[in-house]
Amino acid sequence: MAGTPRKKTSKPAPAPRAADSVNRVYAAIQRMAVNFEFRPEQRINEVELAATLGVSRTPVREALNRLVIEGLITLVPNKGFYCRPFDAEQIISLFEVRAALERLSVELAAERASDVRIAELMDFWNGVRANRAAMDAEELTSRDEEFHIRIAAMGGNPELVRMLESINARIRFVRRIEIENPQRRTTTFDEHLAIAEALKARDRGRAVSCMSDHIGISVADAVAAMKEGLARIYMGRIAS
Repeated sequence: MAGTPRKKTSKPAPAPRAADSVNRVYAAIQRMAVNFEFRPEQRINEVELAATLGVSRTPVREALNRLVIEGLITLVPNKGFYCRPFDAEQIISLFEVRAALERLSVELAAERASDVRIAELMDFWNGVRANRAAMDAEELTSRDEEFHIRIAAMGGNPELVRMLESINARIRFVRRIEIENPQRRTTTFDEHLAIAEALKARDRGRAVSCMSDHIGISVADAVAAMKEGLARIYMGRIAS
């Protein structure tokens, strides 16, 4: 006589790892800080933030400390964490540093990148161009950043990549407003293609020149984008 078959028991789903929880919380708070969902110089209530994210204060505190190092959050001793100020001079300074790093990155890429990596860059951007009609400003800003980070990575200098990623996060709010301009959207696609073609030709001088033209933003343009940014933060204006 056959024995009674054992009843299968389902194993409980594994609990999320602590590291996964911290990374999820970090990503959520980073997005809020980048987009100025906290108002400039607003004190961040850790208890409320933890409740909103459905976690304890520990991963929130860890995330906030990481964001302090990245310049997206400020820590005032004995007072707590605050959103970074919306500082016009600092933003313009960051644009200037980014411009210098971008010129260096494309110069290194022209010297060091493999033909395969350059072809991949061309394919990537052609794919973005093919879907541009469906992209809003946020997605286009993300793809724009990816294009530039790919070039930096092609130069083989990981420190350069890290520096650009850090600056990109701190100026993304303003850059997204800038890229909403219809003329800027159009020129972005053409200028990226010109940079990629210069890299393909191994024309270092032309690549640097194209990059300089592409990332050049006048003080007037930067100030206009920052004024629009302040209006959105304090008056609730939404991008069209």
